[in-house]
Amino acid sequence: MIIDGNYFLFKTLYVTANSDSGILSNDQDVEMYIRKLATDLAYQIRMVEGFVDDVVWTLDSRSWRKDFYPQADYKGTRKQNSNLNWENFTKATESFKKILASKGVTISQIPGAEGDDLIYAWNTECLAAGKSTLILTGDRDLLQLVGRNESDDAHSIMYSPAHKKLYLPSGHSDWMQAEAPSDFFEAIKSTVSASNQAKKMADAISKKGKSQLIEVDPDMVKFTKVLTGDSGDNVPPAYSYTKTSKSGTTRTYGVTDNKAILVLDEFVKKHGQLNPMFLHSEEHITDLARILVRVVNAKHMSLEQIIGNIKINTAMMVLDSRTIPEEILDAMFSHVESKIQSMRTQLTEMGSMKKMLAGTSYVTEDGGMKMSSSVFKGDDDSGDMSFITDRKNKGKVF
Repeated sequence: MIIDGNYFLFKTLYVTANSDSGILSNDQDVEMYIRKLATDLAYQIRMVEGFVDDVVWTLDSRSWRKDFYPQADYKGTRKQNSNLNWENFTKATESFKKILASKGVTISQIPGAEGDDLIYAWNTECLAAGKSTLILTGDRDLLQLVGRNESDDAHSIMYSPAHKKLYLPSGHSDWMQAEAPSDFFEAIKSTVSASNQAKKMADAISKKGKSQLIEVDPDMVKFTKVLTGDSGDNVPPAYSYTKTSKSGTTRTYGVTDNKAILVLDEFVKKHGQLNPMFLHSEEHITDLARILVRVVNAKHMSLEQIIGNIKINTAMMVLDSRTIPEEILDAMFSHVESKIQSMRTQLTEMGSMKKMLAGTSYVTEDGGMKMSSSVFKGDDDSGDMSFITDRKNKGKVF
């Protein structure tokens, strides 16, 4: 199981936003936050009991994208939340990181690499070794990593605990009718007699609520992102323009998902498929740009500008050995290779908040809670994270 640590930390953070003095304003808040992190993670561990043998916790460093593409102002619209005590946040997250490491969880962080980059590296290395992966995140950017290694029949699937959605490689809808085998990833290996297998997987991952199973075409995800951009990361669409109304209001228009689908449908009719290598081919990039110009009736940007935007968007958003700088790529894979053979996560010691925090100052010697944390919804050790979607507008870290 590869966990997007930054996603997990920030999604859990705002359940502590009950103090008028700010978020994590005191030591009591820090203790409550750590116990909530342990509660939520223990819940995820219990869901995959018997199906997962090791856990990786990835974390961001300053992104290489900021230095390689300063003109793009990558993530430039994100601002730090002044209502959060960042010193206490660092204190809490460093403490929790040490707790995870003491349980054999592999902490994965490399200078210059974002968590997404590291998840790509771990996923790639595991699939190459014939080892299936479960990516735990709510970041839709990582849907491009869902897939399978045909030779070893290893799979990468993605689960969003907040939305209770399980993303599977495309072509697996027949799982819904077959009797599920006892082993989680054995279920993924069979597509001939399939059906209840997917249901069993959803139940295994989310025992307290059925997950919605969604098939993903990772190549479609990559091409769509390149065309539509990512407003959350301040990456504009391949084509956009601004328009000012009579009232003086200025609005920016770009490539929508629906327009991207029309473009890609026409591209596939001509080239037969979506191959990520096409995003590194001058001929195919030019053809993609020409189709885009025709479909959206582009008048506000030249073909050359659109081609340039496609190249930049590919470099910044597609997780690929051809887009990540060689020195970052080498450092990531060296890191993964050095860790993967010696991983020994002590999952039996992570099945509850009390077990995970045993021996720390966050629980009493008899395993009880040092102080009440009843302010948290789900404090019955359920760790169900679906409630966080109700707080999406309650405060943003950036």
